[in-house]
Amino acid sequence: MTQSQEEDKTVKLVVFLNDEERTQFKVICAQQKTSMSQQARQLIVNWTNSQQKK
Repeated sequence: MTQSQEEDKTVKLVVFLNDEERTQFKVICAQQKTSMSQQARQLIVNWTNSQQKK
């Protein structure tokens, strides 16, 4: 599956954070030159992969 096809199949996920959590996450993502969305996706992928190995 190409990246374009994967992007066509993406869905929106809403996460509720307090202002401080959001600000910290946003600042760290900016420092690492990644978007909040990309980082959240990577965290979810890593977590789901680790759970499947159990």
